[in-house]
Amino acid sequence: MKIYTPNMSPPAAERPPLQARADALGGKVLEGDVRLTLHVEHQSQGETSGIFEATAGKVEIVFPFTEHATILEGEVTLTDETGTTRTLGPGDSYFIRQGERILWDVKTPRLRKSFFNLVR
Repeated sequence: MKIYTPNMSPPAAERPPLQARADALGGKVLEGDVRLTLHVEHQSQGETSGIFEATAGKVEIVFPFTEHATILEGEVTLTDETGTTRTLGPGDSYFIRQGERILWDVKTPRLRKSFFNLVR
């Protein structure tokens, strides 16, 4: 069992974390030099879960998976294709369907979230 709480320290990863620029993973960077870190806890048959971190900046991304996530640290403003905007912080959760176009605007030096992704 894994427990994630707001403002927690990153988990000790069994595998080395993925570290990349946001544009290397399919996002279009609109502002900043956005860096990503991913600690995978579980991966099997189109499912992935773990801890994701991003540095400040704006990124537009068409989600390549369906995702449920909870913000653990930092603040992000999400805007969908209809213009609906919501700012999320520690303890807030969201659900995004595969194929949705989302604008991520990370307002703090670092955003950390726990996530569960499903690819269909």
